[in-house]
Amino acid sequence: MLKRLEIGSFREFAAEMLVPEKRIRAFCAENKCGNYGHNYMCPPLNSSMEDIRKNLKRFSRGLLFQYSKPLEIKKDLAMARQTKVDFHEKVLQVEDFLRQSGFGRVWGLIGGSCGLCDTCRVNTSEPCLYPERARMSLEAIGINVLGLADKLGLDSEFHQDRIVWTGCVLFNGRLNV
Repeated sequence: MLKRLEIGSFREFAAEMLVPEKRIRAFCAENKCGNYGHNYMCPPLNSSMEDIRKNLKRFSRGLLFQYSKPLEIKKDLAMARQTKVDFHEKVLQVEDFLRQSGFGRVWGLIGGSCGLCDTCRVNTSEPCLYPERARMSLEAIGINVLGLADKLGLDSEFHQDRIVWTGCVLFNGRLNV
């Protein structure tokens, strides 16, 4: 399933490894991406740290995975955005696969901010257009993604010639991958 989705790297891990950090959420408040307070799935509009910790405790396992495409990011921002949307769809497909495989409750976390819409409807005071498909990112819930990837032996570097998206799906049980 992961090969079909072009997921090159993945690791199953204990969900307790996901420890939300205030310092990571503080990066969001610096608003370098422009989404702080402008995206339903980003701080301060998404869950509180307390709610995130409670939700994480509902899961025993996670699957951290990466999707990579050759790309000169600074030269092709439109393609970079498309890879972000493509990765979001892949996270949703992994969620669906796990549900259909009997894992029940799952929680998918994307890379970067939710980008299903060109402009999040929070900016026009309208409800989310895709509430069943919108997802928070690992960063938005305070996870040190680079540190986690490094601990699990996955790519934790930034590259000039390719883009690497890292996401996760949490579940209960054990996979046979």
